Amino acid sequence: MRVIITILAILLAPSLLFAGFELRQSRLMVPVNIEEMAQADDFNDIESDKAEREVKAEQKSLSKLKAVALSLLLPGAGQYYAGAKGRAEVFLGMEAAIWASALAFHTYGNWKKDDYIRYAEQHAGIDPSGKDDDFFKNLTFYINREEYNEDGRIINPTAPIYPITQSYYWQWEDTDSRTAYRNLRNASKSAFRKATFMIGVAVFNRIVSGIDSFRIVQKMTKKVEDDEEFSSAERGLKFKFKANPFGSNPNITFNIIRQF
Repeated sequence: MRVIITILAILLAPSLLFAGFELRQSRLMVPVNIEEMAQADDFNDIESDKAEREVKAEQKSLSKLKAVALSLLLPGAGQYYAGAKGRAEVFLGMEAAIWASALAFHTYGNWKKDDYIRYAEQHAGIDPSGKDDDFFKNLTFYINREEYNEDGRIINPTAPIYPITQSYYWQWEDTDSRTAYRNLRNASKSAFRKATFMIGVAVFNRIVSGIDSFRIVQKMTKKVEDDEEFSSAERGLKFKFKANPFGSNPNITFNIIRQF
């Protein structure tokens, strides 16, 4: 008898243990409205297609002529107009570096010009007021005014004769001082030539930027046209099937769509 009671206690223990607990619905088992999910998917598809059409329309409206004109005006502007912002930054950066270099060379050339004029005042006794560049060039070849008037006329008979006045007087201390003056003047002229060269580089940068922006716009418009041709080839009957076996109103939808 005692054995039977023990066996019954073991069998009834789980029932008595869980009798005071109420099973609750898990949060993970929340009912899902399939119809609402399907409608949301349709809305997202419509919005996505609309955004894609707007982007393609914008790309198709790009003008190659305008892109080139903008690039010629400011390198990188045509690329920015076409949406290629990374390439625009490259051309704009190059343009800034080019003009910064041109300004630096021009400034250095002026510094050296001031140096060689000051040097000629100190070591040749010149009066720089009212003098043209030919005067300073002649200082590099002749030790004094008299040598220029005698020998310079033989080399170039059309060269002007400097009057015997204090205004056109010069006399170099020695050959070394004249050589030092020539080096300063050559450094100035070299810097000015480099500044002019950088302006040529700026023109070249505009040409390259114009060609690049033209190709970018051409590539974009061609891609849009190819996509439109592909879409035209796909036009015709389209079948759309939807099934919703769940929810309060189970249904099956089959649509036939004619695209024009």
